[in-house]
Amino acid sequence: MKSYLFIGIDISKATLDVSIFTSSAITDIHYQQFSNSTKGFLQLLKWLKQKCEGISIEDWRACMENTGMYSLELNCFLQEKGIWQSLENALQIKRSMGVVRGKTDKADCQVIARYAYRFFDKLKQYVLPSVTLLRLKALFSQRERLVSMHSQLLVGNQSMKGYPKELVKDIQKQNEGLLKSLALQIKVADKSIMECLQADDELQRKSKLIQSVPGIGQQTAAYLLIVSRGMESFATAREFACYSGCAPFEHTSGSSIRGKTKVHFLANRKMKMLLHQKTNECTKCGPFQTDLPDLFGSKKK
Repeated sequence: MKSYLFIGIDISKATLDVSIFTSSAITDIHYQQFSNSTKGFLQLLKWLKQKCEGISIEDWRACMENTGMYSLELNCFLQEKGIWQSLENALQIKRSMGVVRGKTDKADCQVIARYAYRFFDKLKQYVLPSVTLLRLKALFSQRERLVSMHSQLLVGNQSMKGYPKELVKDIQKQNEGLLKSLALQIKVADKSIMECLQADDELQRKSKLIQSVPGIGQQTAAYLLIVSRGMESFATAREFACYSGCAPFEHTSGSSIRGKTKVHFLANRKMKMLLHQKTNECTKCGPFQTDLPDLFGSKKK
């Protein structure tokens, strides 16, 4: 029987806690901690090669929780070295653990490694998004920060209306200058997002399809493309509706439990908010299937 090396990685901002074992010796677990940096990645690779003699790199299975930017550099390194990797939902791994008392990084990485072993047939390989999508994500995040700062200053200026003008005149003037500057920067970010979408013909095509739904604009379309990795993470519209918290689920059992059919709280709340916000603004919105043909599950040709 083919032997695999299972690698559980618990990622934090500064360190990587790693546990490994082979499918032929699941009780023989090795543990080591490395820094979350290029130097640490190289040390990790050297340690793995020393501990798994006889197992080729094609049979390594690295599994980790999706920690966003903390794992991005490691994901790039693993993909560059041709190491198979999977990013799993943290809550899904936690619920697979059963009853747990106490918590340490060493124990967590062992749980992740065992999770990869138990659900080996269900793990999905993680492949980094395209360069265009990574830049689009960075631009969208920057725009959100600018909008947040603009909103805070706007609220701050409005809250000063109760003060005598001579006491806060200089503060209001300073805030007005900052508001104008931020508004200009937001426009620049919008233009950069548009140019980023135009740089990729396939993303531009999908963006236009998404925006063909009444009420959906460039920002919602950009965010949808980011979270869905260019609409390739979802095979059907139903999967996307579930992910975005728009799909209702039945809650019944036997003859005594007759709960309301409602959406589940586990969802991308920002995606849900954007979709509801935009569709509520437009009374002519129709179903996605009508306006978005050949979008979900489509691949680049």
